[in-house]
Amino acid sequence: MKVFINNKEYEAVQNETIIELTDRLGIHVPRFCYHKHLSVVASCRMCLVDIEGINHAQPACSTVLTENMKIFTTSKKTKSAQKSTMEFLLINHPLDCPICDQGGECELQDISLEYGKDHSQYMQFKRVVVDKDISPLISTDMTRCIHCSRCVRFGEEVSANKELGLLDRGEHMVIDAFIESGVSSELSGNMIDLCPVGALNNKPYRYKARTWDLSQYEAISPHDCIGSNIYYHTYNNKIIRAVPMENSNINQTWISDRDRFGYEGIYSNDRVLKPMIRENGKLVECEIQTVVESINKNIHSTIKNKGTKEIGCLITPQSTSEELYLFQKLFKGLDINNIDHRTNECDFGYQDNFPIMPSLGCDLKDIDNYNNIILVGVNIKSEFPVLSIRLNAATKIKTKIFSLNFDSLNENFPLHKKIVLSPDELIKFLNTKNNKSKLNIGKDDTTLIILGPGISQFNNQSEILFSIKKYSDSINAKFGFLTDHCNSTSAWLLGALPHRNVVGMKNKTPGLNAYDMIEKRLSSYIFFNLEPENDFWNNISVIESLKLSKSNIFFSSFITPAIEKYADILIPITTFAETDGSFINIEGIFQSYKKIVKPSKSIFTGWDILNELLKINDLGNYSMNSLRKEIQENIIDINLKSNFSLRDNNKKPKENLSKVFKLTKRETYYSDPIVRRSPSLQATMQAKSSHIFISPDIVKNIGADNGIEIINDSINHKINSFEIKSSLPINTIVYPSSTYNGKLVGPKSGYINIKS
Repeated sequence: MKVFINNKEYEAVQNETIIELTDRLGIHVPRFCYHKHLSVVASCRMCLVDIEGINHAQPACSTVLTENMKIFTTSKKTKSAQKSTMEFLLINHPLDCPICDQGGECELQDISLEYGKDHSQYMQFKRVVVDKDISPLISTDMTRCIHCSRCVRFGEEVSANKELGLLDRGEHMVIDAFIESGVSSELSGNMIDLCPVGALNNKPYRYKARTWDLSQYEAISPHDCIGSNIYYHTYNNKIIRAVPMENSNINQTWISDRDRFGYEGIYSNDRVLKPMIRENGKLVECEIQTVVESINKNIHSTIKNKGTKEIGCLITPQSTSEELYLFQKLFKGLDINNIDHRTNECDFGYQDNFPIMPSLGCDLKDIDNYNNIILVGVNIKSEFPVLSIRLNAATKIKTKIFSLNFDSLNENFPLHKKIVLSPDELIKFLNTKNNKSKLNIGKDDTTLIILGPGISQFNNQSEILFSIKKYSDSINAKFGFLTDHCNSTSAWLLGALPHRNVVGMKNKTPGLNAYDMIEKRLSSYIFFNLEPENDFWNNISVIESLKLSKSNIFFSSFITPAIEKYADILIPITTFAETDGSFINIEGIFQSYKKIVKPSKSIFTGWDILNELLKINDLGNYSMNSLRKEIQENIIDINLKSNFSLRDNNKKPKENLSKVFKLTKRETYYSDPIVRRSPSLQATMQAKSSHIFISPDIVKNIGADNGIEIINDSINHKINSFEIKSSLPINTIVYPSSTYNGKLVGPKSGYINIKS
């Protein structure tokens, strides 16, 4: 279709609007209310343009192009209309640019310089809007608001959390939350980015710096497996803000609040600042070379006296690909095969038949191509908020979403069917023909089954996996995963496993898995950025193992009570922001980034320390470039988007419904060491939820007026405060996290005995 803009001929697409074409061509048209990912309301009228044959200027955002349409974006008529609109928008604006955090990147400020008048015809008093405390993450200055409604539309259309709305009419109109502190969505921070005038501000960042004083660095989300692209802004070598970096294939223009505010945890008071060695029962500071030599001496001493099988090496899948690769290379090079990253699991019966790595099974951008999506053991809204945006959009096209979960969770997209089941009931459900028909999914439908990290903590994980795989084959469905941390895919692929080496090669002398390493009470443990209290399936058992072992070596960014008490060697390592690194997301996309801030002189990059140990043992020597090159050469021929394949292990599901089943809730803002130290995130409603929930039948069967006593091998305590939750499966109790009231709660799942 042929159109003319400023007397130049261009080709347009059918049903394309003027503003879509001008944006595509790089022709500037001012706007406030328009955003490419939101519906068109044409409320601000700033995008008015002159169209030949039409008396009045028309909004470019809502005017659809027609054949031979002649548009003028710089004509006198266009400029006059835009200047009049600008004058109207500034009538009630407080003009407080010197104290506004939006200054320097404010759309209203920028446009007013070009289109504003040197004086206003309005001489009356300006209105003032009283601000509310709507969130610990967002501060408000609603007197600045120009009613573009971007924030309202984002809540209604994108995040599907209708938390802000337009109240009253005319000059009394305000945008507000319906209740105090009512904005609690895991995507709420995106409204700050959308606001063009500084009415909604980043509360932790407020008054910290001016835009022009900031340095910008590209990075990747270190908190979940989606791999969202992020800009980190620094001031005086400190991260003070995070904003989304657009990537249409992954996170579009959005990021989760966990990605936006999690960086605060880097600056926690419990950072490890110096290398330390235990002497006379106390950790004392020492030089880095002394620590490296001590680590090497300690490892070789254990090998000589106890053998390689008495050393357990555990690493977090939140580590960079470079750290994961060198970690396994070092210890497998020393013939130590007890290496694992799956610290939140206890059942590993699936591992020999597992694919080369967990993957989603499709590209994120293609997720709306499926007729059906079945979610198993995952709360998308809480754990993977950026993915929830795509799923919400998919439901508006053709996709039906089903949920098979262990609790009745409120997602921010419509569910076609929701079924709440215990782990044992899920296996029964999938293995029974009549039950499966409840989903009413045919072989001719395109179906994707997404398995969340929620099942990984169950002691019958393997049976669940095999049952789901069998069911997926019966309906010709694709099968994919969402993993626990940002780099689990890389951990599998790069051999941070006891039974496999790099790119899935079978280890001829497989070692112990993470659970067995802890339960067998080995002589020596090496923990890489793991916290005993929070990052293991059974934290009580971990503490016991540390207590009994002869040597405990910790590579850690933070110090916890358990580390302080049981570490024999403690070496401070950088967080993701203080080192060059790379992650592989759940699509199999390899993404790298540069160091964002310089660490303290006495804090060292994890990969550099591992490399130093490699050098000492004549196992290699790398620069960052040569290391990354070797990693990429290893994975270059691997199909990183391969579909899940798994053979049935012929095991029968366990029957054990006589006791109460204990679950530990996966707390989004407690998921990794950095996030759990972010003051802003810990102040949110999600983080403050610390209730124990029990199913109504438990109260009915045993009575619980005076509380419930838990009696088990590893835990024995009384619960006086709890909430009854009718949506839970029968005989179920849900703990809020790995600790409760400061006490360790033991296994993350399993059957327990209780009494009133």
